[in-house]
Amino acid sequence: MTSSTTSSARFPRISNHGVPTRCWCGEGITTFGSSTAENRYRRFYRCQIARDRKTENHLFKWIDEALIDEIRMVDAKHERVAQEITKFEERVMEKVKSEIVRVEAEMSEKFKEKVNLEIARVAQDMKQKLKITTVAMVVVGAIVGIWTSRLSEQVS
Repeated sequence: MTSSTTSSARFPRISNHGVPTRCWCGEGITTFGSSTAENRYRRFYRCQIARDRKTENHLFKWIDEALIDEIRMVDAKHERVAQEITKFEERVMEKVKSEIVRVEAEMSEKFKEKVNLEIARVAQDMKQKLKITTVAMVVVGAIVGIWTSRLSEQVS
């Protein structure tokens, strides 16, 4: 295949990327096959109005070049989308990590509160038991004191 400038010199190109759907004039596009010696049977897009008016500046584009343009545009868009997805994933992971840190801190604080409440409850319970034990020891001491004083009275 030869360069598109050779046979498109008769039909100046309008800047158009990818597969065209309309000419700059608004008319639809038709496909044709080239009949020139240098581009025999090579397919091209052409404005329907300019079909018979070859001197007017309407759309002309080789189909193979249009498809290559289209593929390049899709590849570029795919790359942009892939980059956006990667950036999105990074932002989501940052938010997840930050949320994990926040939840861990919150859970740690709640755990400390529960532990402190339990320690306070156990300390209160132990104080109560210590009071009971102290009273019991005083009572036992008094009984032992009374018993030893009676024993000493009986011995004397």
